Amino acid sequence: MSACDFPGVDQLLERAAAATGLSDFGDGWREGLEALVDSIRQDVPVDPSNVQQLCGPLLSLLTSRLHSERGWSQRRDCLKQAIRAPLVVTGLPRTGTTALHKLLSMDPQFQGLEQWLIGTPMPRPPRESWAGNPHFRAAVEMQQAFLAAVPALRVSHEVNADEVDECLNLLAQSFVSHYPATAFGLPSYDRWWWGRDETASYRRYADNLRLIGADAPGQRWLLKNPGHIAHLDALLTAFPDACIVQTHRDPAKSIPSVCSVIWPARCFFHAREVAAAAVGSREFEFWAWSVERAQQVRGRQPDRFVDVRIEEFQREPMQVVRRIYSRFGLELSAAAEERMMRWTASNPRHKHGQHEYGLQQFGLSEGAIHERFAAYMERHGLIPTK
Repeated sequence: MSACDFPGVDQLLERAAAATGLSDFGDGWREGLEALVDSIRQDVPVDPSNVQQLCGPLLSLLTSRLHSERGWSQRRDCLKQAIRAPLVVTGLPRTGTTALHKLLSMDPQFQGLEQWLIGTPMPRPPRESWAGNPHFRAAVEMQQAFLAAVPALRVSHEVNADEVDECLNLLAQSFVSHYPATAFGLPSYDRWWWGRDETASYRRYADNLRLIGADAPGQRWLLKNPGHIAHLDALLTAFPDACIVQTHRDPAKSIPSVCSVIWPARCFFHAREVAAAAVGSREFEFWAWSVERAQQVRGRQPDRFVDVRIEEFQREPMQVVRRIYSRFGLELSAAAEERMMRWTASNPRHKHGQHEYGLQQFGLSEGAIHERFAAYMERHGLIPTK
């Protein structure tokens, strides 16, 4: 199979429609999907060994769109619901965003995005019914299969279908997102996407939150996505009163760490070993650009942010939680605090093993990273770590 044999847009639509029995994809997706398909054909050696892996994420996003459109047609009332002051965790990846997000999710005052509902958006069913839901069971099986295919992710970034997950896949429903180029390595798509306004994607994302939370309209949202730092302007357009927690770590630690998460996944999607240095150069540029954009927005609305360094979170997680709650006027109940402390005790660092990675493997150097991120590090008091 050659790159030209990669399915076209219409073929992908047909496959998603056949898999779901749905046909309404809504509007605002075609340009991005066409750019993505063209880029896969240009940038990836497509053959019978990898075509299904490459199609999988695209079909998942189309399937997610189909479920969103059906949900909105059935629950139009939800689109009128206000989303009040969501608590949003963001920051460079590998700076503690996932652990902090899961810890905060132990507080029942929040609702979050469970992983299986990101793939099949619908009003959140009662949790006790999930085990019998075919969409939930399919999500569990898919996640288990992916972790079996890429076991390194169990150590570095395990995700479970019934737990809160980041917003990335909902934001990618319109195919205007850094996600495809991160996963596949697509310079052509990056040239099309880089710097585009994602406000429309964030508005659709907000409507997906309204759909998933349709039966809990008054419950506060807890959200997380490192990629928000590249688009804080769009985030604050969709959620003007968002309460944003930005996490921080020495970039010479976080950048190679995120590369070590992406690289095995990219090898899986390509069905061959790909150059690790290509991952390093792209992620280095993308996240440097992202923190620069984030600071521009923060300078205009500093009252919307609180900062957390990974070292203080690892040392005193509950102290960090109390500071976040105090900053944004949240109440930490005794029951929520107890649940958080139990979660911390059950989820120590390196629970699934030590996450190993190095700078040179990805064509990176500590000096170059510190030079590029110097202003960011100085602003947030980040001291280079050994």
